[in-house]
Amino acid sequence: MLKSNLAYTMLDHKIKSVAELSRRVDISRETLRKIYNGERLETVSFETVMKLCEFFNCKIEDIIEYVHEEKNSEEQS
Repeated sequence: MLKSNLAYTMLDHKIKSVAELSRRVDISRETLRKIYNGERLETVSFETVMKLCEFFNCKIEDIIEYVHEEKNSEEQS
């Protein structure tokens, strides 16, 4: 499962809104809103993530993180 850390990264860099980030990094507000809200993260382009990493001078996991989902014993049977 993918998890968005964009809100935390924005907070750390004192970026107050998706609109402000969109203006500063030249990525559409709709794309940033999806990342911010963790919607359909598997469809986000690597180019977009790289732009954000360059802007924030951060690692990929500071934007989007892979979290391993534990399967319960009923699903494994």
